[in-house]
Amino acid sequence: MGTEPANEDVPAKGSKSRSVRITEIYHEYTPPFAVEPIVRRMLDSVPEKYLKALSEVVLTNTSGLSRARRRSVTKSRNRKVRQATALGLYHPAWKAQPAWIEIFVDNTLRRWERGFWLGIPFIREALLSDVLFHEVGHHIHYTSRPEHKEREDVADTWKVKLQRNHSRIRHPLLRAITLPLRPLIRALGKLLAWKMFQKGAISRAEYEVSFDRNPNLP
Repeated sequence: MGTEPANEDVPAKGSKSRSVRITEIYHEYTPPFAVEPIVRRMLDSVPEKYLKALSEVVLTNTSGLSRARRRSVTKSRNRKVRQATALGLYHPAWKAQPAWIEIFVDNTLRRWERGFWLGIPFIREALLSDVLFHEVGHHIHYTSRPEHKEREDVADTWKVKLQRNHSRIRHPLLRAITLPLRPLIRALGKLLAWKMFQKGAISRAEYEVSFDRNPNLP
């Protein structure tokens, strides 16, 4: 989700993933698993040209937000959304502050923390990648690949492309094993995307990019 340029001071301490710093700041909250290594691997799969001018990814939770930020809103598809309910936010460069991404880990995992789901690495990765790559998509749209389209649609399209690229890098053996089943997997993926689109779980842009047979990034 995009947001207007923010002026909050972001702590300078944190670990680095290539040119982008990853910082964890939690208030009375402990994630159910180690989030930073997963985010680091995801960033490592993004071509460096798309991360240019992105300074930091902050992993945090909503209970640490100030009262003003809890009450503040951002726009998403011409609708006002409270920042406290967002999964993530992209903060463009503003004055002396470089661009950065904020991920609310508690909101991202909220509906999945009960049961065994978060014990499955693939589920953990999928949930975080939905948010991280969407916000990276905003950065790409804002800094290097501008398009005259709805910004959330552009971010969703980049999200899918970055997820495909990450999967190709992260799981090459799995892709090789499933190669003979690729037509069936593609057909099932389109059916699943259609059902999710009908339920409002994904945007039209995300649904349409599922028909793109070229997984390579431009």
